[in-house]
Amino acid sequence: MHIVGAGPGDPELLTVKAKKIIDSTDVIIYADSLVSPETFSESRAKEIVKTSTLNIEQINMLVKKYYDEGLDITRLHSGDPSIYGAINDEIQFFNSNGMEYEIIPGISSVFAAAASMGMELTSPGTTQSVILTRVPRRTEHFENEELDILASHKTALAIFLSASNARAVTEKLIKGGYKGDDRAVIAYRVSWPDQKIIETTINGLEHSLFENRINRQALIMVGGNISYNSDKKSYLYNPDFTHLFRKSSKKS
Repeated sequence: MHIVGAGPGDPELLTVKAKKIIDSTDVIIYADSLVSPETFSESRAKEIVKTSTLNIEQINMLVKKYYDEGLDITRLHSGDPSIYGAINDEIQFFNSNGMEYEIIPGISSVFAAAASMGMELTSPGTTQSVILTRVPRRTEHFENEELDILASHKTALAIFLSASNARAVTEKLIKGGYKGDDRAVIAYRVSWPDQKIIETTINGLEHSLFENRINRQALIMVGGNISYNSDKKSYLYNPDFTHLFRKSSKKS
């Protein structure tokens, strides 16, 4: 049993290990609303199951049926399964039923988005941290994780699953200390053929999403190097900086 991260969408962004497992597995069970069928177009799998209409109990029982038949099963999740993959419910079921499994990480859309934007998320002069979060609507609320509290740090923020709640995102970012004209980016279906990288502002988020008819499968990214410019250089390759493997070339 393999729980595999399918990456952001482009089949070429699968890890080598994920590709090998997908190609040789017997059964693929995948999140069809988020994972492209191209991801397993070269697989020899005889059974391919979509999960968009199934609940977790139905999915787990299906996995157990194939597991008890001795088949190799690949459970495909979009991005990286540890980020909003809801795999804990599966893991608990596997553990309670003595089922062996492994988890194969995938490339999260946040890193594919940074690549598409041609930028580094952690950059001297702006931020050394990245926060991955979401604005809850029907999901659980944590008071200490409210977006305005996280926004107050001005680190790079990747806000998942919140495109349909853009007004609340803007309000909380402003409450957290952002200005309405601070730069924001909407990354839609990153690495898919219809990918969009939309530059806007904090105040312009709701309009930009509406104008582009986007209400899901989008990341909202603000803060740090995304919203603010800095010409400060990294120490890592600075000729004047000494570290374990290289001495400064600066004459004393």
